[in-house]
Amino acid sequence: MSKHLYLILIIAVCTSNLVGCRKKSKAPPSPPKVTVAKIQKQDVPIYIDSIGQAIGMSTVYVRPQVAGKLIKSHIEQGDMVKEGEVIYEIDPRPYQAILDEAIAQLAHDEALLKYAQQTVDRYKIVVEQDYVSVLAFEQYQSTLEAAKAQVELDKAAITAAKINVDFCSIVAPVTGKISYFNVFVGNILAIDDPNQITTILPLSPIDIIFSLPQAQFELIRAIQGTSNGWRFVAALPEHPKQLFEGTTYFFDNQINQNTGTILFKGRVGNDQLSLWPGEFLRIKVLQNLAPNALTVPPSSVLIGRDGPYIYTVDHDGKAAAQNVTVLTRTEEYIAIQSDAVHEGDTVIVDGQINVAPGLLVNAIAKNTP
Repeated sequence: MSKHLYLILIIAVCTSNLVGCRKKSKAPPSPPKVTVAKIQKQDVPIYIDSIGQAIGMSTVYVRPQVAGKLIKSHIEQGDMVKEGEVIYEIDPRPYQAILDEAIAQLAHDEALLKYAQQTVDRYKIVVEQDYVSVLAFEQYQSTLEAAKAQVELDKAAITAAKINVDFCSIVAPVTGKISYFNVFVGNILAIDDPNQITTILPLSPIDIIFSLPQAQFELIRAIQGTSNGWRFVAALPEHPKQLFEGTTYFFDNQINQNTGTILFKGRVGNDQLSLWPGEFLRIKVLQNLAPNALTVPPSSVLIGRDGPYIYTVDHDGKAAAQNVTVLTRTEEYIAIQSDAVHEGDTVIVDGQINVAPGLLVNAIAKNTP
């Protein structure tokens, strides 16, 4: 092979390689796909967050009001009871006997009263004619007054005896849930026994206790005043969307010197028994209402070195990072404040990990397949 032919082959191979290299060169990357939504404007309630706990409105200790043998229980441990429902029975026979005796004594004394009254009526005429001494007549009158007093005393004894008979049936003083039993059927109950039979805890409505730092207390007090009726919402951490609206009815008369907080108590409805005494709750106390606040989906707000920020998309499809101030947050939205964003601006809600300021993005509207 001649030198010229060899050179031609080398040039052809190199040219072929160069063409192949040009064909294999990488195309520019496509813009990252991101999900976007529009910034909206609405009236937003501003809340202050706290941690609270559900408690029963009161704990009722069930104790006997008469001594005796516990002969019957109409409930089981852990039952729900209604106010006025009979839950226990104490042997009523000793107290029924006392009642019967008092009734008989009243009948006896009423007969004496009737005789004393007839005696006074009989001698009232003759005493004026000196057929009987004034002293004797006064004794008849005294006997009559004593008989009247004895009848009243008997009636009081009957009332007391009836009360004791009624106390033999122990009724639930409130509607609530029974706890475990400390005393069982067959035991002898004493009025001064320090051990209650059981306890009843009302569950609906239910009380909420929480505390606020001094600074937040002063902030809300400046807006809502010093009355007890401060609005709040409570939610279980496991069910954040199930909100219980309530109003405070108490806050303490001083700041706790150890914690720098002040104690609040509020009350919420609990008809479905969704809240249980002892459960911890997320509390949001209403501070004020921000009219026409800007709101964005919760996933759109990121935390950076300079605080919260969002990515917006301009008309050219490029991303821009905007620092914002968070006013309040809920499960549905986050209320923000910023001079750099406005109602109707496009905000990135998903895919920010592939975004950088000034980068061209492929924006897909939220909820679009």
